[in-house]
Amino acid sequence: MNHSRPVVTLLPLDDRPVNTGHVAGLAGTAGTRLRLPPTALLPARGVPADLDGTSRWLQDAAAGSDAVVVSVNQLVYGGFVASRRTTEPLAQTLARLDVLRRIRAARSDVPVHAFVTLMRTKKNDGAGAEPAYWDRHGRRFFVLSEELHRAEHGRPHAVPQARADIPEPFVADYFSRRMRLHAMHLACVELVVEGVVDTLSILVEDSTVESVSTSEREWLESWIGRLGLADRISCYPGADEAGAVLTTRAALEHAGLRPQVALECLDPGALERIAAYEDVPVRDTIADQVAAIGGVLVKDPAQADLVLAVHPPGLPPRDWCSGPDQPERPSGDATRLARRTRELQAARRPVAVADVADANGADPALVMALREAGVLPRLAGYAAWNTAGNTIGSALAQGCSRLLAADDRQLAEHARTLTHRLLDDWGYQTSARRGLLAEGTALRPDRVERELSDLLAELGPPADKFGIVPGSVCFPWDRPFEISFELEHLEEGNDHR
Repeated sequence: MNHSRPVVTLLPLDDRPVNTGHVAGLAGTAGTRLRLPPTALLPARGVPADLDGTSRWLQDAAAGSDAVVVSVNQLVYGGFVASRRTTEPLAQTLARLDVLRRIRAARSDVPVHAFVTLMRTKKNDGAGAEPAYWDRHGRRFFVLSEELHRAEHGRPHAVPQARADIPEPFVADYFSRRMRLHAMHLACVELVVEGVVDTLSILVEDSTVESVSTSEREWLESWIGRLGLADRISCYPGADEAGAVLTTRAALEHAGLRPQVALECLDPGALERIAAYEDVPVRDTIADQVAAIGGVLVKDPAQADLVLAVHPPGLPPRDWCSGPDQPERPSGDATRLARRTRELQAARRPVAVADVADANGADPALVMALREAGVLPRLAGYAAWNTAGNTIGSALAQGCSRLLAADDRQLAEHARTLTHRLLDDWGYQTSARRGLLAEGTALRPDRVERELSDLLAELGPPADKFGIVPGSVCFPWDRPFEISFELEHLEEGNDHR
């Protein structure tokens, strides 16, 4: 096993903390030196980046790195949001991939892991990151997406009526954007064929079973199969977790470790459910995320390097972003999973918990059950945010980073990262954010900081070692969807709670 500290260059999806600071925390746990772009090359709130500057930075950084992880959305379009809004000609955007060819020509020995997103079809009205016409026609586009999928799969459909409900110039613009992005996906596949990119993850963002996203994924998978590249290219649900997963993969590869991961779920049948915002069963998402991090699924926890304990999609479904009032569910499944986690820990198995019971936040019953079972201090990972793909990838990245932790400093960084995820996914997304959504009030970081500090105190170990850095709470994109805050290790006389 290689014990030297690898240098990994990451061009992230965008500037949000989950794509930058969170990955840096995982790198600290794994003993990786992470190179991120300077702040000036990652503008906030979806403003397109300096593409020439990004290309120069990436090539320079790669020259002294042991591995490179690249968001194609950031490299080619200047960001995640920019990739949805671009109207640039395809020839112009394709040329920006050439920096990867230059990196490969200069450093044939450096692994390059690339990821790119497949454009979502958002269900609601409201432009946000979409073109302005989504304000009035978002729901109609979602219906058209469903009807097109049905037509493309030989089922009864109502495409003409769905299309007639939207002004034709908007339809033409939207599908021109999707066509250009699909061509970019194929160009990325070609980079793997050329040997420029070692692995490619095509992340299916915010999809449903019947959608044009699903059709496009199937088209891409047919080409991947024809080319015999299924071991190097995969299409699977996710997006914001990819930088963390692939950076951790680079650290594992440098250490010569291909982790064996055992899946633990007390209701295996529930893994056949399709989580909100996804188009395949959760079991498939787990398998793809394990493969993306370079792991191997095994059946026996006793033979595993890491156990992924999954709290599967619950019934009735809940989405903590759809409103403050969500249905109650019995807590028995959460209690049983916490007990099983304790048993695995007693058998000296590292356990990472992936809570995909709900969308956009944690199941509060599970967090309390984990706390009461006394397992939080020894968890190898925990995640419960946004989509199932985001959560599963994040929990795996934490757990696999923990496998590489070799000293007290790295273990302390792991405890900080674990606490941060608990406070974000449970404390903010499930709890504090509900108040903001219910009241519709202005974003007040000071109020949220006080509430999060109180919730932090409820968690007990290992969270009791940390406090929120005063004044660090903010809303990086000026919206309640995500939050940013910093944790500091509490020393004597440095307790802010």
